[in-house]
Amino acid sequence: MKKTRNSIILDAIGWAGTVLVIGGYGAYAIGLISDAVIYHIFNLFGSIGVLVLSTYRRIWQPVVINGCFALFALIAIIRHYL
Repeated sequence: MKKTRNSIILDAIGWAGTVLVIGGYGAYAIGLISDAVIYHIFNLFGSIGVLVLSTYRRIWQPVVINGCFALFALIAIIRHYL
């Protein structure tokens, strides 16, 4: 199956999101980043990236879990600055 330009772009967004979520969690867990807000920012944008791709492909389990992760990260960021 030949990939369309949109499909390639959405795959890149999904992979970037995956890298942000895993990279942010790993960096926070092993102490490379100590600021929880940065971790939550990584998680917010990473979750949105995976959410975009999963919605496009109509794979609903990742949509739900990443929607929750994005919401929790957004709440944590807002609470930090209030």
